[in-house]
Amino acid sequence: MGKIKTPYLLLFPGFAFLFTFFILPIVNLAQTSTQTPVGGGDTGQYEQTFAFSNYINAFVENREQFTRSFVYATIATVLALAISYPLAYAIAFKSGRWKKTYFWFWLLRPFLPLSFFVPLPGSKFLAKKALWFLDFEHLGLSAIALR
Repeated sequence: MGKIKTPYLLLFPGFAFLFTFFILPIVNLAQTSTQTPVGGGDTGQYEQTFAFSNYINAFVENREQFTRSFVYATIATVLALAISYPLAYAIAFKSGRWKKTYFWFWLLRPFLPLSFFVPLPGSKFLAKKALWFLDFEHLGLSAIALR
């Protein structure tokens, strides 16, 4: 009997996290989105009227933004597919002994920051200004950091 309960007990923390940080906020958002302002009420005072027309109004009032978003998403999807499928095919079937090199150069390299490979002239100055809240000398990292 103990072996049957163990997997379910191990799932409990994950389900508790999912319920707390996903399900409850979604329910709250759905409830809030169907409310309407109280006539003559204070600012921020709403009543639940199940006004699903709020969704239609949002789409109608923001038609340009939604259209632009869908166009950009379509373009990005088409470009990603047009680039990734031929690249994956070439790496898988045509690269031979250079497979790891091609994989590194064409797929992983674009995701690494440029400063990882080429230190920029102003990077020390920018890093000192951006990381002003860290006291490198106090932490004993002055010889390592920001050379």
